[in-house]
Amino acid sequence: MTISLSFPLILASASPRRKELLRSVGLKFKIIASDIDESYIAGESPQDHVRRLSRAKAAAVANRHPKALVLGADTIVVIDDLILGKPKNKKQAREMMQRLSNRRHTVFTGFTITRVFSGLSKTRVVRSDVRFKKITPEEMNWYANCSEPYDKAGGYAVQGLGAYFIKAIHGSYTNVIGLPLCETLEELQKIRTIQFR
Repeated sequence: MTISLSFPLILASASPRRKELLRSVGLKFKIIASDIDESYIAGESPQDHVRRLSRAKAAAVANRHPKALVLGADTIVVIDDLILGKPKNKKQAREMMQRLSNRRHTVFTGFTITRVFSGLSKTRVVRSDVRFKKITPEEMNWYANCSEPYDKAGGYAVQGLGAYFIKAIHGSYTNVIGLPLCETLEELQKIRTIQFR
C-alpha cells in the first residue's frame, strides 16, 4: 500500500521531524528549505504567527517551482502567552523546563499547501495541549546536558527523551512533533491530489 500525489511534492523545511513524518506514510517528496525572516510581529497571536510563517515558507519555494505542490509549516510552543523558541544554551533549556514543569502548554502548527500554477493555496492551524509532569532539578540537568532540546521549539522532543516528561496530550501527537499528519493528508485529499494504492 502506498500514497501517491498527482503533482511533485516539495517540503519547504529542513526539519528532520517533518521529513520523517511524511516518509512514515510513504509519501515521496523533495526538500527545499525556505530562508525567510521568522521574527515575531508585535500583537500577533500565536495562530496568526504560525499561519503567516507557513504561508511565507511555502511561497518562498513555490514561486521558484510553480508546478509543484509545496508544503510549508511552522510550529511553536506557547505558555503564559509567551512563545518558547529553541533554547540556545543549557541555562535557557533549564529555564524552559522550569516553566513547563507540572503545567499545561499549547503547541500550534500552521501548515500551508500551495501550487502556484493552479492558484491553489490552503492554510490550516492545528492546536494540541500538552501536560508535563513535575520535573526535578536533577531531571532538568540531565535533559539540558543531552543534545535533544537545542533544535526544538519549547526545548523538548515528544518523540525522544522528552517523552519522559509528558503526562498527557490532548489533540494531535504528530502536531507536537512538528506536522499534524492527519490534517495534512486530509487537506491533500480535499484538493484531490492524493491517491491510495
